[in-house]
Amino acid sequence: MEEEASRRLAKKLFDFQIQWGQWHKNLSNHIFNINGKNNINLTIQQFIILTLIHKMDINTVSQMSYLLNLSKSSLSLTLSKMEQEDLLKKTPPAKGEDGRRVYFFITKKGIAALEEREKRVLEFFTEFCEGLSQEQKQYLETGIENLSRVLK
Repeated sequence: MEEEASRRLAKKLFDFQIQWGQWHKNLSNHIFNINGKNNINLTIQQFIILTLIHKMDINTVSQMSYLLNLSKSSLSLTLSKMEQEDLLKKTPPAKGEDGRRVYFFITKKGIAALEEREKRVLEFFTEFCEGLSQEQKQYLETGIENLSRVLK
C-alpha cells in the first residue's frame, strides 16, 4: 500500500517536473538569448554561471562542470566566450596550488549583466503573479514553502 502511494507521488512529481520545464522554457524565451533570438546577449547558461560565481563562490571549471552536469570541455568553451565578452576574468592559482586549476571571477560588466537579467526575471515572475487570484497566490506561496522544506 505504501509503495503504491510512493509511486503515485513519484508520478505527480514527474508530471510537475514536465510542467515546470515547459513554464521555464517560456521564461527563458522571454528573458534570455535563445540561439541568437530576442536581441539579448546573455544565455540562460551564462546567467547560471554568473550566478554560481557571484553568489555562490563557485569559480573553478570542475565545480561548475559538476553542478551544471556539463563536460569540462563544453563548459570551457562557454567560459572562454564569456571571458572574450568581458563577463568573466580568468586568474591562475596561487603559488603552491595545482597549476592546472584556473579561477574565474565576474567582471563589472558581468555583474551588470547579471543584475539586469535578475531584474527581468523578477519582473516576469511579478507579472505572472499579478495574473493570479488571491487564492492562487496563497496556494503557490504555500506550495513553494512546502516544497522547499521537503527538498532541504
